[in-house]
Amino acid sequence: MDLMNLTILLNTFFGFLTFVAWVSSAAILYLYFSKKTFTKIVTDQFLNFAISVAIFSSIGSIVYSEVVGFIPCRFCWYQRYLMYPIAIALLISLVKRPFFRVGYISIIGVAVSIYHIFLQNGGGGGGTCAVDVPCDLKYVDIFGFISIPVMAGTGFLTIFVSLLYYDFARKELVE
Repeated sequence: MDLMNLTILLNTFFGFLTFVAWVSSAAILYLYFSKKTFTKIVTDQFLNFAISVAIFSSIGSIVYSEVVGFIPCRFCWYQRYLMYPIAIALLISLVKRPFFRVGYISIIGVAVSIYHIFLQNGGGGGGTCAVDVPCDLKYVDIFGFISIPVMAGTGFLTIFVSLLYYDFARKELVE
């Protein structure tokens, strides 16, 4: 498979996962605000979902840079600096449950992603983040609005709402 077809395949796959994450996040927020809870086995799946999102997001960023050859800009690196430790912390939380709260820093990742999306869409003048890599460059442009920072922001948001609901539902089970 040549690089162009691989890039199209990856963009389609990660674009699809972005849509799935949006729907999942909306459903989780509905559960959170309606105060709906489930058994412990089902509740634990929200932590597992957050872990999966963090791992897929981390692997996706590595694939885009190391396999496809996209050079990350400064804000892509900031998002990686946040996502990789979240993925590791959430994996550790499988053994030490309270450690999942480290994942709440994903809300900072949402803010960084929103700012990066703002830059990509002409706000703030763009600027060059690295040699030959402007912050407003869109390596990925699915349906005219899904770019790498949109994917990253979606990952951060999905992790945050999954952990928020997991934390809430876990406390409801105890009481």
